[in-house]
Amino acid sequence: MIDCKISFPKPLTHLLHIELRFHINNQSSLDLILPAWRPGRYELAPFVENIQGFTVLDSKSNSLKWRKTKPNIWTVQTENTQELVVRYQYYANRMDAGNSVLNDQMIYINFINCVFFTKKHQNDSINLKVDIPINYRSSCSLTKTDSGDYLANNHQQLVDSPILASPDLKLLSYSVDDYYFAIALLGNCPLTENELITDFKKFSESQIAAMGGFPTNQYDFLIHSLDYPHYHGVEHQNSTVLVLGPNDKPNRGAYYEKLMGVASHELFHTWNVTRIRPKEMSPYRFEKETMTATGFVTEGFTTYYGDLFLKQSGVFDQQDYFKELNTLFNRHFENFGRHESSLVQSSENLWVDGYKNLFPSKKVSIYVKGALCALILDLKIRKNTSNECALIDVVKKLYQNHTYEKGGYTKKQVEEIIIEIGGPDISALISSLYKTTEELDSYLSEALSYVGCELKPKTHPDIINSKLGIKLNGIVIVEIAPKSHTEDYLSVGDEILKINNEIFSDAEISLVENNKFQIKRGPRTLDVMVPRGDQTYYDSYEILLMKEASDTQRENLSLWLGNN
Repeated sequence: MIDCKISFPKPLTHLLHIELRFHINNQSSLDLILPAWRPGRYELAPFVENIQGFTVLDSKSNSLKWRKTKPNIWTVQTENTQELVVRYQYYANRMDAGNSVLNDQMIYINFINCVFFTKKHQNDSINLKVDIPINYRSSCSLTKTDSGDYLANNHQQLVDSPILASPDLKLLSYSVDDYYFAIALLGNCPLTENELITDFKKFSESQIAAMGGFPTNQYDFLIHSLDYPHYHGVEHQNSTVLVLGPNDKPNRGAYYEKLMGVASHELFHTWNVTRIRPKEMSPYRFEKETMTATGFVTEGFTTYYGDLFLKQSGVFDQQDYFKELNTLFNRHFENFGRHESSLVQSSENLWVDGYKNLFPSKKVSIYVKGALCALILDLKIRKNTSNECALIDVVKKLYQNHTYEKGGYTKKQVEEIIIEIGGPDISALISSLYKTTEELDSYLSEALSYVGCELKPKTHPDIINSKLGIKLNGIVIVEIAPKSHTEDYLSVGDEILKINNEIFSDAEISLVENNKFQIKRGPRTLDVMVPRGDQTYYDSYEILLMKEASDTQRENLSLWLGNN
């Protein structure tokens, strides 16, 4: 067994004081590995930059020699040593759903950030002692021992079980069948306790009914409700961390939509990703990056079903759900990266591109395009099977046969299951959706017609975006539509000072045939004439009900969205 102790002698320094004890057998050296990434974020993470005061001792408190052999690996000389004592501090002061924060009112730790493992000991159980003040309430999915410590079966379970503790933590709960759900809420919340419990229970019931059960007896929602803008969620096997704001009353509507959206999304991850996993991540290998081509399953399926379950459960009405689809349409069709990379390529390149907004755009989102492709597949399967089957049956088959404990799934196996359930003619559609850069609008139109819906083209409401192909952050140009006429006159990074002698602001702008831009480009202030042009840019679509949908189409719509 590994002993892990975490204490907080000076909370305002934001330093976690960590001690690890490993039992070893006279081997010459041992690699102590700090995870290089975390589940749910498929890019390298700089956790190692927060380590300080690193020391290693033997059982007699003698210092042992060590050296860094890789950025995240410390190699320790361990001859004639039976026990290794590792002591260090971790700077915990970054608030999001995947990092850690320590201050005078909160202990929030994602152990993936800060607890070393060794390949020799990664399957050993871990006794975790966290020095939580007596007046704090806490939430963690790990089992508590009689002594008040926590017990993890192995390193992977430890790092998949974040802890949140505070004297101000509010604890709520509800049950679905024999499954217990806890909500640990820190921060002010514009929603009432009854609203939280009622609507969380609704989408939980819907997901459990669709999947035919739940993988764990207890599940915890750890929620940071902030007074500033934020939106983030991270999945774990038996819990999730949700971080969002602002939590003031004027933003109540947006807060509600975001909270329900991210909570439903992360709950569906309880099956998809934390248990159903790509072969490359079964099990997780945290010492280095792990490429996968199947982000369209891990995040695409999850994004689609996270929203759909909100409609099917009655948390969202039809208008709310269509609003979410329209947001996906905007994000996809305004992204010129859809012409550059397929979904499979974008999934493989996550480890290169990360989650940054790149320009020129060269990738699609495994979340956004992945969700739209999932919608297309779902409706195609429903059509081919006369509503006897749906994409959820693919997920259930993956859960039955391809959890990480069974070795995970390959891209080929996912395709085979989709074809098995949806019929052989779906094979060409799979290839088009995931392996090419073909436009999705025709596929979406065909799919939605089955449920009596249609796509309506729409131009971007901002004339600068639409007529000139410019995207701005304030007065700074951050993107120009590729191959637009504006590329000949303006550059990313230019600051727009005036248009047609009027000081530029976010107020409504009128354009003429030829427009005089005063811009700041580096140290220069320039006057540039920019023609308006006839083409529009950043066009998108919105979903509408067909005015003359047939009774069959209306029935298909009801079966898809539910009767709530």
